[in-house]
Amino acid sequence: MSQLTPNAASVTHPLRAHWIAALSALFALLAVAAVVLVLAIDDESASESATQSPQPALRADSGPEETAVAASIGSQPSAGPSESSVAAAVGASTTHEQPRPDEAGIAAAISGR
Repeated sequence: MSQLTPNAASVTHPLRAHWIAALSALFALLAVAAVVLVLAIDDESASESATQSPQPALRADSGPEETAVAASIGSQPSAGPSESSVAAAVGASTTHEQPRPDEAGIAAAISGR
């Protein structure tokens, strides 16, 4: 007689699957909303900090501001000679090679021939 009565598990299984799918979709929607909210807040704080001008850092030892010193040194022309003129002078100079000893004669003298 059990073949004629419908099984109760076959009705609850699709219903349970629909509930799981609906809850998963709801959680996914909440996760997307949270990510969008975090990105919107982060973008807003970045645009606020970009509009403010950066304040120079105060040194604890009251020393000179290093960025101003570096900027003044970087804007000065180089006091040394031009590298291209030095290279041209080195390339154009005539080299005075000293005569090298005759290696064949030295070898012959050592070997006793």
